[in-house]
Amino acid sequence: DAVAGSNCSLVRTKNGHVYYVGKHRQVGEATMRFTLIDALANNSHNVVAIGAGSATVFCSTKAGVTVSWGMGSHGELGYGTGENKSSAKPKFVNVLDSCLVSAVACGMGHTLFLISNEDAEDAKALKKVPKVEKDDIAQFVEQIKGKKSDAGADEPAKKKQKSKKK
Repeated sequence: DAVAGSNCSLVRTKNGHVYYVGKHRQVGEATMRFTLIDALANNSHNVVAIGAGSATVFCSTKAGVTVSWGMGSHGELGYGTGENKSSAKPKFVNVLDSCLVSAVACGMGHTLFLISNEDAEDAKALKKVPKVEKDDIAQFVEQIKGKKSDAGADEPAKKKQKSKKK
């Protein structure tokens, strides 16, 4: 697998190792050649899902461990309320501990996960993960629609153009 973020790329090999190239922080040098993420490889982690976003990187393992690093000013690294919003090195995403992630999609200000829910162990792990429900999204969409219709009311009336006489 290979994924590309705004400023970095990841490649996952068949044996579950991950290689990184690019820059995910404002300070420091970029990694100009693909480099093994040794924090995962040296600890026998078999990575099954990878993602790269605007300034974030995620790796999820076969054993239900997810790590992330980069700059997550909107909380997209998943460290939780009151925790650091960025990390220069791979850090555990505790809320996903024991969750089997099959896919990661990172964007600008958000990260999405596909998480297994096939047995009692999966269900137990999922209980601690915040979820977005259909009603939550419907309420959000209605708020956005309301803001769009209200925006027109705040605009000043346009002046009528004088017609030219011939």
